[in-house]
Amino acid sequence: MSAGVFTASEASADVTLLSRKDITLNAALDIGGDAFYFPNANFGTGSYAPHKAGYYTRTKNVGLGELYGQPMLSGTWQTPWGFSVFGLVSAIGSTTLGDGDAESVSQTSGTPRQVNLEDANLGVKIPLNGKRRLIIEGGRQKFQIDDGFLMGKGAYSSGERGAWWYAPRFAFSGPGVIKYEGTSIRSDVFMLENNSNNRQTYGNDKPETKFVGFDVTLFRSRPDGDGGSSYGDRAAYVTLTYFYVRHADKGAAYDYSNRADRQGMSVTALSWGGTPFAMKSRPFTKNITFYGNFVSEQNSHAGNGYKGVSAYAVYVEPGYTFSRVPWRPHVFYRYTRFSGGRDPHSRTKHNYDTFFLYDGARYTYGGYWPGEIVGNNMSPLSNMEVHQFDITGVPPVHLLKKDDELKLGLHFYDLAYLYPTGAGLPAGTKRHMSDEVNVSAEYAFDANTSGAIAAGAAFSGPAGRALAKAGVPDGQTMPKIHGASGVMEIYFYKHF
Repeated sequence: MSAGVFTASEASADVTLLSRKDITLNAALDIGGDAFYFPNANFGTGSYAPHKAGYYTRTKNVGLGELYGQPMLSGTWQTPWGFSVFGLVSAIGSTTLGDGDAESVSQTSGTPRQVNLEDANLGVKIPLNGKRRLIIEGGRQKFQIDDGFLMGKGAYSSGERGAWWYAPRFAFSGPGVIKYEGTSIRSDVFMLENNSNNRQTYGNDKPETKFVGFDVTLFRSRPDGDGGSSYGDRAAYVTLTYFYVRHADKGAAYDYSNRADRQGMSVTALSWGGTPFAMKSRPFTKNITFYGNFVSEQNSHAGNGYKGVSAYAVYVEPGYTFSRVPWRPHVFYRYTRFSGGRDPHSRTKHNYDTFFLYDGARYTYGGYWPGEIVGNNMSPLSNMEVHQFDITGVPPVHLLKKDDELKLGLHFYDLAYLYPTGAGLPAGTKRHMSDEVNVSAEYAFDANTSGAIAAGAAFSGPAGRALAKAGVPDGQTMPKIHGASGVMEIYFYKHF
């Protein structure tokens, strides 16, 4: 999972370096880390660490740890003309220790470490009537639409960057974003690009992608919340998003079935969420949640031999909170479908491209990765469907102080290919990839300090075993395939 679920970007433990009549300068520091153990990784095939000399080292039971730190410097100037100027500069240093991530071919073996520029932006905030605002922000910045299913991650942490699991990098590069934040309507107009770097990530990064677009959200704020500026403050919302890819890399470094055809693509999405059915006359309706997203990807000028792209993804997630029951359990079912094609040699690409997927924007442990084992290490998030069942609860206990919180969760995933042949698996391979069960415990000491522990087991299906075999590098002896893999993990996060 992306441990961004534990970050607290709105936390307020910053140290004030300068505070004058109209100028404020603050400093802050984020640190985080994790540790993993994967017994019987990838159903027994293990994880292969590549070496510059051209050979691989196989590890069956994978152990790794990750660390990152992010110092930040921010400032605000309240001008005499009624608007404010703000800016943020930050860098991220990160590393992976131990065996590296547990993908079939590890992206972070060999103890990679690197320091990179993260944020570097400058903007103006212009107050309008009432609580309405117009914000213009240029440069390297975080940018997210709704829950991040389509838009949220501008940079990835594989290869030399390290910290692939924790995934602390988010920023897109400019030019920037114009935001309108109202009391029931918000909108963004954006021209951005991701911070892809295939040299640093050994050719495994997303294509360098420059895009332009807009989004419009109708929302209802939570009591005392500001849904115009904060996704978490929206009681209910519906969002229309469109963007056009004006330039993207095309080359042999990319997997032709999932990438290399972004340039010229039009992406349209309709998303919704919250408690849209709440009625004062029916109090139970405020406990009904309903989230969803439909994304369409169309391109009539695809590259690398394709004549076009027609792909989609959809998820629907009804849920209910039992507010009068001890622990206030929340249960939901999520169905997710990523389109794919039957024929891997088709001239039209039907495999869905996740673009800038970010998980962890809501209450769900693991976000949109379908499980801590198969969902992170093996599944392509394309040409597949996922049935997910979740239950979380907050026991009425406090471990270290009177207002800390412990949340327990049980998570089940059923994964299947839509078309195994479209993934290059042998003809006749059955669709089922795996069943997986995870348990989690998330602890929040306060808004600036949090952590989690989790464990799980995945049980292979025919497609999962075939996928594990397909991940073994050419020339390697095929290990024995087993029926199950496991995981144990721990995270921590601190904002100073």
